[in-house]
Amino acid sequence: MFKKILLAMLALSIMFCLASCGKKEAVVEDIILEEPVSNVVPGEMVFIPAGEFIMGSNNKSNEDKNAFPEHKVKLPAFWMDKYEVTNEEFMDFSANNDYPGEGAGKGSDWRMFATMEKMNVPVMYITWKDSQEYCKSKGKRLPTEKEWEYAARGPNGNVYPWGNEWVNGRSNTNEAGREAMDIGLFDDVSPFGVHDMLGNVQEWTDSWYESYPGGVADSKYGKTLRVVRGLSPTYRGKVGNLWLRFAQPPSSLFNFGFRCAKDATPEDIAANQ
Repeated sequence: MFKKILLAMLALSIMFCLASCGKKEAVVEDIILEEPVSNVVPGEMVFIPAGEFIMGSNNKSNEDKNAFPEHKVKLPAFWMDKYEVTNEEFMDFSANNDYPGEGAGKGSDWRMFATMEKMNVPVMYITWKDSQEYCKSKGKRLPTEKEWEYAARGPNGNVYPWGNEWVNGRSNTNEAGREAMDIGLFDDVSPFGVHDMLGNVQEWTDSWYESYPGGVADSKYGKTLRVVRGLSPTYRGKVGNLWLRFAQPPSSLFNFGFRCAKDATPEDIAANQ
């Protein structure tokens, strides 16, 4: 019943938008589509094979200094959500598990942004614990910072998910719009087939904000802040990259979303060779 009501309300919303929201149409026209949005399956996962990649950057500029230096990282095989977790997915989790979220009643609750026309938009304004609890309910976990960067950059260490050259319209960053949009809408796809790794919403990871081996000192390092990765429409993607590191208290309630990961079993590895 909920699905039917949702579809009906969504259809009405689309009709209204087509009639009166010309500006939003212009934004969508600039999007470079990877696949029909109807093919998007929330919760679908992508197999990431074991491998080695170059993590971080040798640039010591203010923006990149906490990602210094480049270093090789080897990872075992794992699974990563193909898309960011949506409002509808988190709403179902909240209702089925009687879990309102840590932001309930604080004025920045995820429910304020989970309107009927935004069911396929990534959930935002959830804490690190909220994202962790969701993943646990699915038999998954949050990805580590290393896993996130590997899934985004691929084995060749791309600057952007699609390569090393900026392309307008491929990611939902400041150049494309001013708000998060439906998952899978942009051709922001990593070498492994993971979507929206550069733009749309920034994402919680499981990792503490700590120095890389041989890295630049930062008084904020330690087991107090969690790493957030990726960009959003707040940031200019053209001057961004996939090694940028952000750090936030786990209780932060901003426009952060997340996706889940899980370990690959021997059977998974054999099936994907």
